[in-house]
Amino acid sequence: MKFGFGKRISPRQFDYLPRFYDEAKEQREALVSQYGEKSDDEEQIKARIRTGMRHKYNGDAGFRARQTRNSNLRLVYIILILCVVTYFVLKSDKISTFLESLGLIII
Repeated sequence: MKFGFGKRISPRQFDYLPRFYDEAKEQREALVSQYGEKSDDEEQIKARIRTGMRHKYNGDAGFRARQTRNSNLRLVYIILILCVVTYFVLKSDKISTFLESLGLIII
């Protein structure tokens, strides 16, 4: 049983209308679909799939590892700097005098 008060909210419809129309792109896509898929030779299809799999390689294998290492080092540096700044802020007596002037700490 469904109980509810009032009207149920219906999902909003997706009514996207493109603002720009590229006629040259439409013509290119029509030509590619017309002439590009004509070859029915199985060996050509297999070769095309194989080369497509090879092109999935995303550049240098060590690039992501270097980026991750740099990101982790940057995070460690930031944490160390924040710890040092926090130590000096807590060690100084200016914070205690500021809190005393606000009346938050009674010595």
